[in-house]
Amino acid sequence: MATRSMVRGVMDKKSVTVEWNRAIAAIIDGLDSERFPELLIDQLGRLVAFDLAAIFVYRGRSRPLPVYDNFHLAGAQQGITAYVESSYVLNPFYQAYLKGIGPGVYRIRDLAPDAFFESENYKSYRALPRASEEIGFITDGWPEGMEEALIVFALENGEVGELGIYRDLASGGFSDGELSRIAAVEPVLGAIFRKYWAAAAESKASPPDSRVDDAFASFGEEILTNRECEVVRMILHGHSSESICFNLDISLGTVKSHRKNAYAKLGITSQSELLSLFLQSLKAL
Repeated sequence: MATRSMVRGVMDKKSVTVEWNRAIAAIIDGLDSERFPELLIDQLGRLVAFDLAAIFVYRGRSRPLPVYDNFHLAGAQQGITAYVESSYVLNPFYQAYLKGIGPGVYRIRDLAPDAFFESENYKSYRALPRASEEIGFITDGWPEGMEEALIVFALENGEVGELGIYRDLASGGFSDGELSRIAAVEPVLGAIFRKYWAAAAESKASPPDSRVDDAFASFGEEILTNRECEVVRMILHGHSSESICFNLDISLGTVKSHRKNAYAKLGITSQSELLSLFLQSLKAL
């Protein structure tokens, strides 16, 4: 694949223009091809080097539609399955989408709650429920040590396309200049992807499935108060106590009290146990 063999040097402006013109010509020529998503990824590699990529379409409160990925290159195909089956509901991008994120280029770290990357959820949020496991889930093989950048396309009827690109942090991650280059051409990529999806959606789209969202929204409501449910959901999303305090406009002491009471009612003592309990609640799905 082109993106895995490219030299990760900084291209000058003339080189970027030449490479982009070649890329956009190839992308347009392949618009009617069944291999268009793969071609889009390959040609994007002319502009910015990356190791892995995945494309999803989001349609309201529903499991995302996987359009294309090359995670087989890292032996991480199960990570896509785990994400689509359950863990998308905890993903910072999905939450940003539900809040109305606009088209553009984003680093996943800029969308995540303040404590997300330190939380147990980050370590296991792509976990896949498994009835055979004692604690209810196994952590699937999403590639580790990658920086994630997202190209977001606005589609019809409130749908959004997400093209995620991943680069090994050992290589330095994505520079601001590289992401600026992508941001400059995002309107063109978005227009082309809309054309593709308008023709491909009927054959690729499955009926919307909001069961995971519904399970998340109702998690604990039989035994927790409404406020305790809110606090628990924010913990699962990776918010710190300070962030919960700010977002819910309540005191830090009140947040800690709600968390303590919720954990006691749920029969748990830690955030990792909370995640395990939530994932176990999804097994019936």
